[in-house]
Amino acid sequence: DPINHVKAPSLFTSEFMKRNIDATMIPINASKENLKDIINGLKKIKNFYGLTVTIPHKIDIIKICDKLEVEAKQTGAVNWIKFSDNLLIGNNFDGLGFVYGLKNSNIQLTNKSVCVFGAGGAGMAISFELLKNNIKELKIVNRNKIKGKKLIERLKNFSPYSLITLDEFNDPYIYDCDIIVNATSIGLKANDGIPFNIKNTKKTCLIADIIMDPEETLLIKEAKRLKKQVHLGKNMLENQIDLVGKYFQLW
Repeated sequence: DPINHVKAPSLFTSEFMKRNIDATMIPINASKENLKDIINGLKKIKNFYGLTVTIPHKIDIIKICDKLEVEAKQTGAVNWIKFSDNLLIGNNFDGLGFVYGLKNSNIQLTNKSVCVFGAGGAGMAISFELLKNNIKELKIVNRNKIKGKKLIERLKNFSPYSLITLDEFNDPYIYDCDIIVNATSIGLKANDGIPFNIKNTKKTCLIADIIMDPEETLLIKEAKRLKKQVHLGKNMLENQIDLVGKYFQLW
């Protein structure tokens, strides 16, 4: 909610057609207030097998799940749900999809300083996965400082020997970062602006965005104008295709 920016339905339906699988993915616009009722209704549809979860439901939907897979437990967020024997089983492939996207673009993570803007569902998943990949430092920047602090505590419990810090949203120190990730919703709307000043980054800094529509957000456009290396949001979803297919036993 909103739903107009999502790319998963067309991407996965095309994949099903390509693989000759008799399935389709449809967009469902669900408000926070009606989320539980909608999920309970979908559970009763015999040929409805599961769904992907987008902004802003990735954290709230955990309360509705009957069981969580390891990645969902770690991150505290769910972006895929499988219906099995009337149970809702939650999983999270955002972090894996994002990291696979970087690696498939020949972007190295070992010994890199990475800054993630956003402590929501996607930001959490990406942060946990980054810590599994031998980065030098992880910096979290979030508009809601309390939410940011809670994420930092969970990340430090998960990886106590990693260098993990929280920085101010209005004036973050990003001069030394090798990779900066926008995992906020800033950029979904044309008048959103950008979450940070790209001129405050070093010459070799990679600018990544997880927003898929528009494909090139104002952040990406500005980064390209300043001759920065960029990484588009579609990579995070496209690199979840194989993970999802195997999870739902479709291929």
